Amino acid sequence: MPRLRGARRAGFTLIELLVAMSIVGVLSATLVFVAKPGDATLARKEARRLAALLELALAETRASGRGIAWSPVTGGYAFWRKADDGEWVAFAEDSPFRRRSLPGGTALLDVTVDAQPLAPGERIVLSPYGLSGAIRATLSGGGARVTLRGGALRRILLLPDPHAHADARPSAPEPRIHAG
Repeated sequence: MPRLRGARRAGFTLIELLVAMSIVGVLSATLVFVAKPGDATLARKEARRLAALLELALAETRASGRGIAWSPVTGGYAFWRKADDGEWVAFAEDSPFRRRSLPGGTALLDVTVDAQPLAPGERIVLSPYGLSGAIRATLSGGGARVTLRGGALRRILLLPDPHAHADARPSAPEPRIHAG
């Protein structure tokens, strides 16, 4: 059958497809950058995670009767368990208590036990009877500072820093947060 001049075939041209794909790509990239959480958000999220893990470790020690230790390490923090020979060993990579790295821009500062700075390499022991003392640790990132505080009541509280940059916190004041 002869083809009529000027008649257009159904479908899109290659140029039209490339333009549409380019627009979708630019919009997707923009969405990724807009949705990426800032350092302040990451610090608050990591503080909640650490508080929850510390409370979980306290519950585990009560249930098992075996101590667990926690310590800050370079770039993050780690939990330890007592081996049968009495030595502290790190938890396996598939454990909730595995070594954790802090996200970029987030730092663990000012870890104290009974108001005394924790010495490098020292561990805070969580026993079946509770914490070894009143602990305090601060996570910082993007101008936000969140302090974890724990004591004899086996509760880990999160306290936002009132002196942090106002632009790093949400507009509404954060309530005291209990990790459990």
